[in-house]
Amino acid sequence: MPTNAGVLEQIGERGLLLPELISRGLAANDRLKFYLTLLQTAHVHAQAPGQQVPNLRSEREASGISDPSLDEVVGASRMVTGSTVYIPGVASIVEHVLGDARHMVEPIAAAAAWRGDLAERAALYARRLDEQAARAPACTDDQISATTIEAFTKLPGNGHDSMHQLVMDLHWELNRLQASVSVEVIDGAHAYGLGDSDRRLVRAFMKGINETAPLKFDHPGLETTATRDGDHLAIQNALGATDGHVVVVHVAGPAVTLIYTDVRRARAKFVRDLLAAHKVTWSTDGNGHSTDGNGQNTDGNGRSTDGNGRSTGGFDVNVGSYTAADDEGLERFLSHLGSRLVFLIDWTRARKRLSRVVKKSDATELLKWAADNNIGHEAFLKAGDVKLIHNALDRAAPTQIHYGARLDEILGRDAAKRFLMSVLRIASAGVARRSSPRLIDDEIEAELMMYLQRSDRSFLGAIADHAMVVAGIVEWIRRAIAQLKRHERVDGSQAAALLKSWKIDADAIIRRTWRAIDSVEHGAQLRRLLSQGDKAVRALQEAAFILTLVPTGIDGGVADLLDQLADLASRAVTEYIRCLEDARDLSRGAARPDLERFLVTVDRLVNLEDSCDEAERAIRERVLRGPSTDFREVYVLSELTRGLDRATDSVVQSGLLVRDYVLSIAPGA
Repeated sequence: MPTNAGVLEQIGERGLLLPELISRGLAANDRLKFYLTLLQTAHVHAQAPGQQVPNLRSEREASGISDPSLDEVVGASRMVTGSTVYIPGVASIVEHVLGDARHMVEPIAAAAAWRGDLAERAALYARRLDEQAARAPACTDDQISATTIEAFTKLPGNGHDSMHQLVMDLHWELNRLQASVSVEVIDGAHAYGLGDSDRRLVRAFMKGINETAPLKFDHPGLETTATRDGDHLAIQNALGATDGHVVVVHVAGPAVTLIYTDVRRARAKFVRDLLAAHKVTWSTDGNGHSTDGNGQNTDGNGRSTDGNGRSTGGFDVNVGSYTAADDEGLERFLSHLGSRLVFLIDWTRARKRLSRVVKKSDATELLKWAADNNIGHEAFLKAGDVKLIHNALDRAAPTQIHYGARLDEILGRDAAKRFLMSVLRIASAGVARRSSPRLIDDEIEAELMMYLQRSDRSFLGAIADHAMVVAGIVEWIRRAIAQLKRHERVDGSQAAALLKSWKIDADAIIRRTWRAIDSVEHGAQLRRLLSQGDKAVRALQEAAFILTLVPTGIDGGVADLLDQLADLASRAVTEYIRCLEDARDLSRGAARPDLERFLVTVDRLVNLEDSCDEAERAIRERVLRGPSTDFREVYVLSELTRGLDRATDSVVQSGLLVRDYVLSIAPGA
């Protein structure tokens, strides 16, 4: 995976790297001096092997080279012929010499891009290095000619060039370049080559950075570099310790170009969401990579990607564009952009932790909410992340919650998200004020208790959703009976499709609620409610199927009585749903009038059961004493009537269970 410096080079931002390139070049000079000394010393010892072996360990360590095997090179060197020297690893040493020389040329070439006076000298240094590389021997079998060693290590006296001379000239150039790159610190940003207008924009960007930077606590990240790079101001920010995670901002007049690199596409999408209010235009295809206008995948700078949205460098490049209306708008945007970057640090780890207790999409939504409200997720991670939640669950309800249950199964999806918002807020405030871990745990447990006390109400909502399925089936039965009254046959294929849909919906609600219902205080009562609701659905499904078998020429009086029974069943379901809605609104401290209104609704529901019983008996009497002698018609009508009556009984029993639940939470009733 590329380093952040490597990313900047790959996306063409070498100007931002100039101070680092200079430091890299000077370090390469130190190593080069050691390698050249090593070659020369090995040659001298090979010519006089009887002398004491020079120890170059201190020189090696001072140059920053950690390979201790190089300490044995001088002693093992010997003359093969009068002009050929055996030096262990000499091919690698020559390769290091050429590589470090290239490191010394790099900063000069980078500076030449915006300093015209360096262009000619940079080209000359590159050409001289190419010539030295062309003359470098292959060093087969670790053998090198004495002439080559002298050409590398001696200063020429005949007007010819040498590696030693090139290194000296490059060192002189780097020292001059370093002196000319005057780094200033602007509100924490390291900058060079800026004008007054550039400084104003850097301050705006750093204002946003510094507003939210405390939210990362001691996590690395947000180091900012700025420079004038040709026609635009370039600002670079390193987002934490993750390689390949960099943001570069170009400002040219009112136009801002944002170049965001990341190995995580989900986090790249999160960046777009964070800046959505400013209507930033992204030149990517939505999968994290740019296109070149001809359908060819590119990485934002015209380089091809692998076609799957990932650039060949192992990271995605996302390019955003924004144009400000005026100078104030430009500064506001830069400040806002800077203030959002802290929320990208450790984002992936935070989402993974939250995804252990809620859906991944909900975890992303929580992190977006936290960013919008300037609540950092780093505190949540520092304080213990999901252990905070598990500890609170273990203490608040140790016997009610089964092992491995997800938070959204225990509290419900919406309640779980609201609770986690509180957890993020409590952790952020607690870590910021250096609260003890025990205090943070206690505050989260207190918050959880409030949700556990209310969670049975969320289950009542799920039961109400199930009751709506019951209401839908009853309404279809009423319409089907109206068809029979008009002597129209009920469509059996349509009924079969609807029956399947009802069963899927009803079973999904029960399955989702059943898994977590034991975690609430009144779980047993709520479980009985689900069982009664399931009985009602099954009875109505059977009645709906029977309706498709009823002949079209049934007695008109029977059809009227069936219509009355279906109407009573519909009214019973309506009253039951009203009971559930009232029960959700009633709290332990409910006012007496609210409780009385609820009990009146239950009473109406119970009275409807008596009316349904009377209607069911009237239909049975009419069928058995009627003129029809077709036993099949008698059977079908009897089964239809019995199904409606059984469904109504289950609905009424459910209403009574809701009454018992409400009275159990209202001890003053």
